[in-house]
Parts: sequence; C-alpha cells; structure tokens
Amino acid sequence: MATLKAVIADPNGTVRVTDIENDLGAFQAVVGGYIQGVFGDEATIYVDEDGLMRRLPFNPVATLFAQRMGHLGKQLFGTALILGPDDGKGSDTPVRPTVVEYLTKEN
Repeated sequence: MATLKAVIADPNGTVRVTDIENDLGAFQAVVGGYIQGVFGDEATIYVDEDGLMRRLPFNPVATLFAQRMGHLGKQLFGTALILGPDDGKGSDTPVRPTVVEYLTKEN
C-alpha cells in the first residue's frame, strides 16, 4: 500500500512529520477512533469524531490551523493527522511542504 507524508499534531503542542499508510485503519490508529475531517484548500485535518464527547484534550495547533483555513470557531480535540487537500476525486494527498513549514516553524 502507498504511503503519504503527513504531520501529526498532539494536544501538548508536539508536531512531527511522518509517513503513513494511505489507509483508513492507519488514520484511525493515529487519532484513536473514527475520523472526522476538516477540509480546506491547503490541507485536510483528521481528528477523532468523538473527541469532545470523549473529553480528549483540546488541540491548539490543529484548532489554529483549521481556523487559518477558514473554519472560524472550530475547536479540535485529541491528536490530529494533517494531510494534503483532497485530490478532487475523494482521495487523500501528501501534506504540502508549505504546510509542514508552517506547522513546524519555531515561534
């Protein structure tokens, strides 16, 4: 199976770049449950769809990035998997280098 370059953002602020199998099960393993997508022109952010109900910790990095993509007021919880935008046919794409740079830059 093919792999995709991805960013994983943990609620504690840790951000790491990784390769992940392009597979629903692999995505679910990262976020810890069924996935919910937050879609934008720059990226797709996957989180646990029950993150709020399960009282997972607030994820400031993923939340700020989702808001930067235009999802104002959106709050994300738990570990986030960040990939590239949809390819227009419903398939995931690798995270863009500009997104990696934005998420991993030192503040």
